Amino acid sequence: MKILIIRFSSLGDCILLVPLASYFKNNGADEVAVVTKNEYAEVFEAAEGVDRVVRFDPNSGLRGLIRIAAGFRGRGYKVIDAHNNLRSRVLCAFTGRAAGRFRKYYRERLGLILFKKRKRIPSILASYGRLAGAAGLSAADLTPGGISLPEEYDARAGEELGGDGEKYVALAPGAKWPMKRWGEKKYLELSRRLVENHHFRVVLLGDENDRSLSTRVETELGKRCVNVAGRTSVLESAAYIKRCEVFVGNDSGLMHLAEAVDCPVVAVFGPTVEAFGYFPALPSSKVIELDLECRPCSRNGGRDCPIGTHECMAGIEVDSVESAVVNLLKDLGSL
Repeated sequence: MKILIIRFSSLGDCILLVPLASYFKNNGADEVAVVTKNEYAEVFEAAEGVDRVVRFDPNSGLRGLIRIAAGFRGRGYKVIDAHNNLRSRVLCAFTGRAAGRFRKYYRERLGLILFKKRKRIPSILASYGRLAGAAGLSAADLTPGGISLPEEYDARAGEELGGDGEKYVALAPGAKWPMKRWGEKKYLELSRRLVENHHFRVVLLGDENDRSLSTRVETELGKRCVNVAGRTSVLESAAYIKRCEVFVGNDSGLMHLAEAVDCPVVAVFGPTVEAFGYFPALPSSKVIELDLECRPCSRNGGRDCPIGTHECMAGIEVDSVESAVVNLLKDLGSL
């Protein structure tokens, strides 16, 4: 049995898809291939269940899709469309009929956003697990994981963080969508409390857009802070997270990356809700959110608050997040 999985983006979705590839590989697949965008290829290249990664450059357009399809068409692959957008459907059309296609529950999510009509929607992990049926397997009960980090990344993180018995908390203040961000001042205050009140060191993570905030936190905390924001790849970031006791962040891809390397998370959720399917999955992880009538307000969080208050995030106090971190660590015996 040969499996071709199509998932172009985004970071969190790709990370959550990795366990399905492992499930296929552990249940008789001779080959598991994945087609994804260049920027997410490293995730699947480190996936334990993936044999081959085919990189797609969006600038190559239709010709690029046809070229990729030619390498799989007529060669006995079961095609799993784990993205279900126009581009993935076109690729399926040129490759062969999709044996299974990811369901996005558009109507149910729209009902949540517009009318706050509660519907039971499977998590993204559960939805991916159902795609196992397309290969003649039982639906998979997937859990985060399946990423094997390169040894050099782990060694580099270990060298910078040191082996002197210090305990670290990973902080990722950023998110792709502005409304998903808890707030600069709150992350700065939380960082200060973790260092001064609980004697942790802080690892700051993120991309180029998070550098200004991470630099300010670094200036405030000095040697008690390790700032790698904007200078690490996804897998390099994972190596730092893996050495931390807990990850604190927003609804973002890095949150899912943390769980994939078995680091429990304290996640701050605002405009998005559990029914969208992206809540943390590890039993020890915690979510901080407010029960507001205006939630959810959009599928991805959006750029502006529809009612102008951003109360879903502004109303979450540093005390609440600090307490969640402390309680989680006590439960795990790390504090």
